[in-house]
Amino acid sequence: MQISPRKMVDFHQLQQRLVALCQDGSDAPVTVVVVPSLTLHPDELKKIPGAVHFEQRLLFELQLLRDPRIRLVYVTSRRIDPSIVHYSLNLVAGLSRADAMARLTVLHCDDDSAEPLTGKILLRPDVLTRIGAAIADRARSYLVVFNSTHLERELAVRLGVPLFACDPELAGLGTKSGGRRLLRDAGVPVLPGHEDLGSEEDLVAALARLKTEHPHLRKAVVKLNESFAGAGNAIFSYEGAPQKGLAAWIADRMADQLTAPGDTWVSFRDKLTVMGGVVEAFLDAQVLRSPSAQLEIEPGGRVRVLSTHDQVLSGAAGQTFVGCVFPAADAYRARVRDLAVQAGAALAHAGVIGQLSIDFVADEAAPEQVYALEINLRMGGATAPFMFTNALVNGHYDQTGRYLAPDGSPRHYVTSDRVQDDAFRSLSCVQLQEIAMRAGQSYQEATRTGVFFYALGALRDFGKLGVVAVGESREDAQQRYDAAVATLRAVAVLEREHAAVQ
Repeated sequence: MQISPRKMVDFHQLQQRLVALCQDGSDAPVTVVVVPSLTLHPDELKKIPGAVHFEQRLLFELQLLRDPRIRLVYVTSRRIDPSIVHYSLNLVAGLSRADAMARLTVLHCDDDSAEPLTGKILLRPDVLTRIGAAIADRARSYLVVFNSTHLERELAVRLGVPLFACDPELAGLGTKSGGRRLLRDAGVPVLPGHEDLGSEEDLVAALARLKTEHPHLRKAVVKLNESFAGAGNAIFSYEGAPQKGLAAWIADRMADQLTAPGDTWVSFRDKLTVMGGVVEAFLDAQVLRSPSAQLEIEPGGRVRVLSTHDQVLSGAAGQTFVGCVFPAADAYRARVRDLAVQAGAALAHAGVIGQLSIDFVADEAAPEQVYALEINLRMGGATAPFMFTNALVNGHYDQTGRYLAPDGSPRHYVTSDRVQDDAFRSLSCVQLQEIAMRAGQSYQEATRTGVFFYALGALRDFGKLGVVAVGESREDAQQRYDAAVATLRAVAVLEREHAAVQ
């Protein structure tokens, strides 16, 4: 969707409000409109079962209601079960549910289709009118989104409110190619590789060149520019590669090796042709880790580290995000933080604002080996669990990269938003709480430890949910997580067997 010159001027005028609005300390009401749309490439969106349910991950924004000035409008594709809204409000420490509900408007499009939420809203004048009616003062409002594209920009202009996210004109910085270039130019270490590949011939040449430049390299990673959560990544092995005729040898083997989740070689190649991609060396580490950093760049250009995590990756190629552990390991956490700030400064200089994440790879046995992999100009998979935990524990993230409870003691957590079992489909949000409570596993305010749930929209349709286990150490959090998941599976199986007998 091309935006007209007039609308582009309107958009930039709206964006100029953000600095003053974010620095305003007055008691006047502020309306925050949350549109948690997964506005991604259609082929990548198809890889996410029940993508419409992803929209509930941003319910952590309910913690904004701690500020009595805030009015919050939350829009989704389908209606959110009220029990999930109430549970999410209860995950915000010190918040009065009655007061929060008086300042919360929850809207939906009544549309389960696989199209991005923002596109649905733009095609529904009735929904636009309802959102507009919930905004008390457009001069004191802004729009929060999961990721920012031309659709989110159009929505901001149509609503007449600024967008607290990256200008879509800068979206190239968040592609695999654009991110590598910015990171390298900012002096942030990246792995050897090549960008801007747009054809099968480009890919063969880049893989051959990389192996020639680094003869001892055993594997390379091929990434689609606009892939999401590692779903567009494929591994190529150089095992048995000859010194002569390398390009022909690579070309003969790509069809067998280069398939990403949900893709055959042919579909992967076709997507590479459309969206482009990169090739980079696979780090041959003794103890391979995949840390990430979550940042927020304020409209005035200040870069703030929200958190660092160790990502948990799975899938056939070990490239798909399934969860994370907080905080990142001691060995390289400070290095990850410093490099993230360095990259964030370059992004701020380029005009980027909003929440984003930067993925790294590290060798825990050689912590000086930390390399940035990519920039995600959107909220990352580790953003939601951290923000939910922050709302519940009500502590703070310190300069050493730890999260401290109000009494100063550290907290760790283990989480996954892909805890899945078909038997879970029989469970409700209320039942989840009851199961955890009966097992003595639910989060306790007195100790600020225990288990809570999020991303519950997919529970009924897919038997999938998010689990966060907060502990006093990484080991404590892992034990709590394992025990809670085991309890859920055991109870769900019993419920299913009981239903079958009935």
